[in-house]
Amino acid sequence: MTLPPDYTDYPIRRRAMDHDRYAYRALPRAAPIAWPGGARVALWVAVHVGHYPMDMRLKPFAIPGGMERPYPSYWDFTQRDYGNRIGIYRMMKAMAARGVKGTALISATLAREYPVLMDEIEAAGWEPACAGLDMGHLHHGDIAEAEERSRFAEATALLRGRFGDAVTGWHSPAHSESARTPDLVAGAGFTWTSGWPNDDMPYPFATTAGTLTAMPLSQDLSDQRLLMQQNLATEDYCSAILAAHQTLDAEARATGSGRILTLSVTPWLMGQPHRIRAFGALLDAILARGAVWSAAGAEIAAAWRAQAS
Repeated sequence: MTLPPDYTDYPIRRRAMDHDRYAYRALPRAAPIAWPGGARVALWVAVHVGHYPMDMRLKPFAIPGGMERPYPSYWDFTQRDYGNRIGIYRMMKAMAARGVKGTALISATLAREYPVLMDEIEAAGWEPACAGLDMGHLHHGDIAEAEERSRFAEATALLRGRFGDAVTGWHSPAHSESARTPDLVAGAGFTWTSGWPNDDMPYPFATTAGTLTAMPLSQDLSDQRLLMQQNLATEDYCSAILAAHQTLDAEARATGSGRILTLSVTPWLMGQPHRIRAFGALLDAILARGAVWSAAGAEIAAAWRAQAS
C-alpha cells in the first residue's frame, strides 16, 4: 500500500497542541484576574443532577458512576436515583444555610420526568446547565453526525423549554465528546462548556460557531473519582478539597490573580446521611478562610471574560 504524499502533513501540530481549539497558555504567566469583592478564590459548586437509564449500555465505554450490572438492575438505578429524590435536597439545605450558590448540571430528561425537582432547583436559585440528554446517551466519535445532532437538539429543547435563556452552560455526560460536540454547543448559543479538565482557570475555546469559555470542572477532585472510584473515606475527600483550596489561595496571594476552587459533587454520593454533615463542615471551613466568592458557573465565566485579553 502506498500512502498519499500528504499523509504525514499535520498543520495544527505545534508546541503542546494537536488541535486548534485554543492557544497555548502557561497559567503562571497569564494576565491577572480580579474577582468581585477582592476575593482570592471563586467557589464553584457544580452539582451533577444526572439521570441514569436502567437500560444504559456499557459501550462505547463504561462511564464512571454508571450501571454495574446487566439490565434490569434496579439496585444500580435506585441507588443513583436516591440523589434526585433525597440527596439533592440535603445539599440544597446545606448550601442555602451558608449562602453558597450552585450550578446544576442537569440531564435534560429530568425536565420531563422530574418537573418538581426542576421547580426546586429554580427555587433554590441554582444555575441550570445542560448535561446532555441523560447518562446513557453519550457524545463520542463513533456516533453518526445526524444522531448526535438529534440528541443534542432534544436535550437543549427539553432544558430550555423549562428554564429558557437561563441555560447558558453545557457539560457533556461523563465528559463525553465527539470532535464536533463543541461546535454544536456554540452553535446552539451556549456560552460556556466544561468538558476539558485541563486548567484551573477559564480560557477561550474556539469552535466553528464562535468562541466558548472553557470552565475548569476538576475530575481529579470530583466526589465520584475520590469517593467511588478510589474509595477514599469522606474525611480524606474533605482533606483533599481543603488542601486544594490552600494551594489555590496561596497562588492567588502570590500572583495577585484569582483562582477557582470547583466542587464537582453528586447528590447520590454527597447527599447521603453519613456525608451531608461533612459536606456542610467542608463549606464552613472554606468560607472561614476568607476572601472567597461563591458564584455560579455563568457568573465566573462572565467575570473572567470581562477581564481576559
